[in-house]
This record gives sequence, C-alpha cells and structure tokens, in this order.
Amino acid sequence: MADNNQANFMENLNSLKEYAKVNGNIITQEDINSYFKDMDLDDAKMGMITGYLLAHEIKVSGQEDNEFTEMFKDKEQESDSTEEVEIEGIDMFDAKTEASDKDKNVAREIANNLNYEEDEKYLKLYLDDLARIETLSDTSKAFLLMNIVEDNDKESLELLSESFLEMIVDWIAPYRNKGVYASDLIQEANLAMMSYINEKRWLNNYEWKDKIKEGGTEDLLFVLGEIIKAVRDEVEGSLKMLIDEEGNANLVTGKILNKVNEVNDFAKNLMEELGHKPTVAEVAKEMKVSEDVINEAISLSAENIENIDYPKTIKKDN
Repeated sequence: MADNNQANFMENLNSLKEYAKVNGNIITQEDINSYFKDMDLDDAKMGMITGYLLAHEIKVSGQEDNEFTEMFKDKEQESDSTEEVEIEGIDMFDAKTEASDKDKNVAREIANNLNYEEDEKYLKLYLDDLARIETLSDTSKAFLLMNIVEDNDKESLELLSESFLEMIVDWIAPYRNKGVYASDLIQEANLAMMSYINEKRWLNNYEWKDKIKEGGTEDLLFVLGEIIKAVRDEVEGSLKMLIDEEGNANLVTGKILNKVNEVNDFAKNLMEELGHKPTVAEVAKEMKVSEDVINEAISLSAENIENIDYPKTIKKDN
C-alpha cells in the first residue's frame, strides 16, 4: 500500500476499535466490511484487521476460539512478564525480547500509522477548554490543602484537582506518538490524578497532614510540592502501563498476521506443487498441524486466503 492508503487503513482500523468499545467489544463481519468498503484489501490486511481485533479482546460475531486463537492468548500472557518499557527516545518494542522481529515490525507499523495529526487538533481544543479554568498561584493551591484538611471543603478539593489538568498536558508529552492517542493518554492520566487527589490518598502521609494543620506558608508550599511529585509518579506509572498494554496487543496482532501469512504462503507453494488448490486437510498434513489451526487462520483472514480450497461461509459484498 502507498503511504496514504496505509495511513487511511490504520485510521479505519482504530475507528473500528473505538466503535467496538461502545458495542460491548463485539462486532460483525458486516461492520468490518463497512469500515473498509472503499479499500482493496489483500490477505495480509484482512489478517491484520481480525488479528488486531482479537488482540484487543474484540470478538467478531460468529468466530469461535480454538487452538489457533489460544496460541495468541498464550502469547499475550507471556508478554505480561516482559521488562518494563522505557519510553523517552527508545523503541518500546525493543524490550520485548520474546517477540520475533517480524512481530515487532507489524507492531511498529500499527503504532507509527495512527493518525497523530488528529492529536494536535484534540490537544488544541482541550487546551482551549482548560483556558477557561482560573490559574491559581502555588500559594493559593497550598491554602486549598488547609481548607480540605481543616474543613473538608469539597470546593477546595475540586479546585485542587482542576489545578493539575494543565500540568498533565505537559506530563504526557514524552509518551505521545508511541502507539496511543493523546486523548487516551490524557484520560488515563486524569484518572490516575483524580484517584490520588480526590480520594485523598495524600492524607495517608501523616507528616504532610501535620505540616498542613500546624505549619506556616512555607510548610504548606513544601507539602504541595511533594504532592505534585507524587501525582506525577502516579500519572507516569499509569501511562507506562497503558503504552505497554497497547504495545503487547500490537505484538499479538503481529503474531496473528504473520501466522496467517505463513499459512497462506505455505498453501501457495503447495498449490504450485500439486497443480490445484490444496484442501485444509492437505495443508494441515504438510505443515504438521491440526486442521483447526488452518481453519482458524482462514477465519482470522476473514476468509480471504485464496490459496486453499475450503467452503466459504461469509457473504462478500460486490
């Protein structure tokens, strides 16, 4: 595919994933056909679509789990034990040593072809919204802490929480363009911040609590600074987990796509040897795998493997 078509393909793939999120993570083959109706998809791209969905735990109605899908579930579980991914300036897939280079290449392709231009538009609108929130000085924020501790003041707690929103935009910067949209990064970061601030987890530090109750302005500013550091740690931990999870899912997608291609390429060579399209049984016998493995490869390609003789069950649009 040309770069333009590739970018459109990845944009449609992500749109399909977002649609699935609001549809209970279940979609139909018709949904897939609808999202990609203007594209001429080959076996590899059809395999990527269904593999990508499977990796994100999205079920295509009518497809059942079997030996082939279990292989990828095992792969996803293995990836949980990989080293923590380094973010800034480092390829997040290099740390995943158990993945093949082919799997990593597909994962990079998915991450690199997200429509990051939309991120800039989203961030501009988001910052425009934040501009409506009054900016507080550090001293004002510090005295909010006193209001919360002494009077359990809910408005002060809300203002303190709001004061972190603009900081979060700066904190997500090292994590952008690494396979996750800015909107998802901000959502994840805001949730981490609110969990720490709104649930008053910072009050578990009794030294801070005493300084807020009994100290002067300097003590309040010290505690505020420590709370900001703690919130940033919480946010960065959540962002690393989010990016790592997405990277793992993309690696599973790469494995699925490559397995589909492996079956397809093997069947093509076998067809040339036999002089006719091999059956599922013939391919399975030559590859020394079960017929279920071949059938699932066909299913994951949305029945677009053309080098095997098998009964079609999915109606194709003209």
